[in-house]
Amino acid sequence: MRPRSHARLFAALLVLATVPFATAQAQAPEVPLPEEAAADLLADTPAPRDMALYTGESELIGQSAGERRAATARALAQVLVKLTGEPLASANPVVRRALPNAASFVLEERSSESVSDQQGNTAIGGAPIYKTTLQVQFDPNRVDALIVGAGLPYWGPDRPSPILWLAIDDGRGARLVNASQINVVKPLATRGTERGLSFGLPAGSAVEQAAVDTIWARNPGPMAALTERYGHQTQLLGRLFREGQGWTADWVLTHGDSELSRWSFSDPSAQRALASGADGAADAIARRDATRADVGEPAVQHVLITGLRMAEDFTRAMGYLQTLPVVRELEVEEATPDSLRLRLDLAVGVPAFESFLAAGDVLEAEGPAYVATPGRVPPAEPAVARYRLRP
Repeated sequence: MRPRSHARLFAALLVLATVPFATAQAQAPEVPLPEEAAADLLADTPAPRDMALYTGESELIGQSAGERRAATARALAQVLVKLTGEPLASANPVVRRALPNAASFVLEERSSESVSDQQGNTAIGGAPIYKTTLQVQFDPNRVDALIVGAGLPYWGPDRPSPILWLAIDDGRGARLVNASQINVVKPLATRGTERGLSFGLPAGSAVEQAAVDTIWARNPGPMAALTERYGHQTQLLGRLFREGQGWTADWVLTHGDSELSRWSFSDPSAQRALASGADGAADAIARRDATRADVGEPAVQHVLITGLRMAEDFTRAMGYLQTLPVVRELEVEEATPDSLRLRLDLAVGVPAFESFLAAGDVLEAEGPAYVATPGRVPPAEPAVARYRLRP
């Protein structure tokens, strides 16, 4: 392959990854996690993360504190979709309990203002339309713990960037979309960024232009050699055409000789039809690569919290546990001047709960123990996990 073709491809990849999309930031360079990523998510020394996957964006409809909280929750929901590959991750019961407290997951946030309308124009009738976007970066340890606690799959950052072979027929015959036509595929690139995927466009050489009929037939075999010229094995073949009053997009995703998925999507909007390519690709790759941690069966856990020196400490410990999304109910069993004994109804098993606590900075484990009552055999008492309130 000629150097110029390499340069044009990677220019396309760069632009697709850096366009300031409305709902998500571009992906940073990927840093691989170990294959046993789900098991190592909460290790004492966590592996490097791709922080772009932990960053979400949401439009601020107003400037009230309530709207800011809602926008932060939407940004966290977006991050969970990126990291799990599950479009409905926010419907998980544990996640639903976490979203109202999304602010507690935040590392940093910033807002920016741009001029746009719903169609992407800069003004309507000469009057500019201002849109404020909140960009939020979340704590990877806490987000990973939430994913594990919710029993959701974890899709690590070692992800392919499929080469997009797209043929469009708007009534004038099928034509190949190449690297100089990035704006044409912006809806797909935007949705890809929201799902944690980037795509490469071909340079559009004469040989590639001549393959438009193969692309239109969604015949991936002959295209594999052209994809490999770009140093990739994953390719997304698609065709977009008018059908009735709307548009239809047909897709096939392959990796080497393996077909990962084949799907179709119809919509009155050509933009939404295009975006369906990113959704289907993300669904298929996450289905193949994401791993799920064993969170165990829901359990009841008795805990003893020590290190409480003042009334504010009791409030802090109780408030923290009440906001943990894996805690369904909390009951005070005993309170002393410097400790609390609680009964927790957990949505997960005890190991997953302890991993969730380890990701926070409020309680530190002191080790399990049995609380004995005079005249009774200690093992008859429920096991109590001991934690100390951090200063």
